[in-house]
Amino acid sequence: MKVGLIGLGNLGGRIARNLIQKGYKLSVYDLDHMALQSFANIGAIVYESPGSLAKANDYVLTVLPNAQIVKSVVLGSNGLLSGFSKGSTLIDMTSSIPEVTKEIGNELFKHGVNMLDAPVSGGVKKAEDGTLAIMAGGDEAVFQDASPLLSDIGSNVTHVGNLGSGHTIKALNNMLCATTLAATAEILTVGIKMGLKPEKMLEVINTSSGRSHSSEIKFPQQVLSRKFDVGFTIDLMCKDLAIAAGMAENTGVPAFVSNTVFQLWQYAKSKGGGEMDHTAIARFIEDLAGVEMKA
Repeated sequence: MKVGLIGLGNLGGRIARNLIQKGYKLSVYDLDHMALQSFANIGAIVYESPGSLAKANDYVLTVLPNAQIVKSVVLGSNGLLSGFSKGSTLIDMTSSIPEVTKEIGNELFKHGVNMLDAPVSGGVKKAEDGTLAIMAGGDEAVFQDASPLLSDIGSNVTHVGNLGSGHTIKALNNMLCATTLAATAEILTVGIKMGLKPEKMLEVINTSSGRSHSSEIKFPQQVLSRKFDVGFTIDLMCKDLAIAAGMAENTGVPAFVSNTVFQLWQYAKSKGGGEMDHTAIARFIEDLAGVEMKA
């Protein structure tokens, strides 16, 4: 299986290292020449354009900042489409916009090229050890063919439907994640001001009906410890929330709670928090309340 990867950033770089460690002779491309050199030093094959990389590989993974960059990398000058052979498969692991994904997929299909959208959840630590959750959209047969590769990237791989379905559930999942993070921060803040200890509140919440991944994992490990180092920024969360909010609007769902949560995250970004880890949303709620959530 010949595999290429485009996008050696915070997440893509760790996925690439994991694949190299598992024995893949990986091909890579990125605009960052220093990143390319570092991967060349550990055995990756470096290409000078997406098109040249596509010519040499059966599967190409894209892990990029947003939908428009994916579209440019695939359909632009010297893009992947210029190098793909019939039967090749693009696996887009970007958190992207379903409509743009379908547009790209339709163009690839005209040239006999397959596409899956397969965004991930779990952060950089799970990318490093190949235990990400992967939600894939696309043709069932194409998904089955790509399953061995996806299983080397994630420990929980789910085929969720037609092309675009992966990007749909990723945005909706992140809206839910953003909501539980914000709500848990607000509840702990109120409790602290009422004289309770945050770790004791979490002990109760996590054995009661209010528990969530945020209360069980992110608050003990990231907020109360003051680490804030998951590796997924507030900027990236806001991008995904914008996608989810757009889907709610397009489908006519009122989404009162989700829209309010989106406004909170936009507030944090407007206050200079864009490059901060997404768990640092708790800091902005702390500042507004005048308390600190610390064990």
